[in-house]
Amino acid sequence: MQTISTTQRIVVIAGPTASGKSALALTLAKRLNGEIVCADSRQVYAGMAVGTAAPTKQQRHCITHHGYTVRDPAKRYHVAQFVQDTDQFIQTILQRQKTAILVGGTGLYLRSWRFGIDPAPAADIQLRQQLQLQLQQQGAAALYEQLRRIDPDTASRIEPQDHVRLLRALEIYQLTGKPPSHIRPNWQQRPPRMQADWLLLWPAQEHLAEKIVKRAHQLFQAELIEEACRLRQQLSHGHALLQTMGYQEALLYHDGELSRQRALERVIVRHRQYAKRQKTWFRKEEWWRVIDSFPRSKKFF
Repeated sequence: MQTISTTQRIVVIAGPTASGKSALALTLAKRLNGEIVCADSRQVYAGMAVGTAAPTKQQRHCITHHGYTVRDPAKRYHVAQFVQDTDQFIQTILQRQKTAILVGGTGLYLRSWRFGIDPAPAADIQLRQQLQLQLQQQGAAALYEQLRRIDPDTASRIEPQDHVRLLRALEIYQLTGKPPSHIRPNWQQRPPRMQADWLLLWPAQEHLAEKIVKRAHQLFQAELIEEACRLRQQLSHGHALLQTMGYQEALLYHDGELSRQRALERVIVRHRQYAKRQKTWFRKEEWWRVIDSFPRSKKFF
């Protein structure tokens, strides 16, 4: 994969969910004459703007955004496609003499864009069908526990409800005899594909906890249930996107299986768990410039 070669500025912003990444990206875009590129594995999908807290239409009108709410949710969006799309977005932005600002909390996307895609075995249709049958017979929890025993590092980055990534991890193990995390170690020895400022938002735990609670309340006040119902009409039963935090709870509430308060509590817990997994991921990466609070100074850059 080719290296992006440029003397113009590229900024990458990451951090746990609800840490303020989008707000920081908007601020820097205004200061640096920038355009924003999506690095979130859910915000890329059309029809998921509310539940994923994607930039609003007003924000996208003020600052040009790329890659948000454009992908068909019925078709899986792969990390390789993300890297390819992002390269194209950034080249276009830089050609216009603007700053490219890549923002999101999907660590695998960001690491893959920094170093390139790691080799992995091609999908095996017969094996995948066998794993699908195991999923139906044993349930996701049993398969997740199996992955946790095989490869706790990979398991820590996957939600048990994410059937696609869960089955893919088990498929890689069965095809290679190695844990997925063991066949992808060489990124640490590879040079970055581009020069960029890598900014990691890392708010204090109590502040992040407050913001997660606030976001959960906002979700249930912003047509999340209607959005979740529309999404369900487009997707097959048990689709991974329907298990996304917030959407699953909204549908359970809509179907009368959870009270509103219980659904809200579950959303808060899942966001906290997700933030913990994100922090575990980013702690392993030493190239980030850590920011513990929102930079107010115009001298930040």
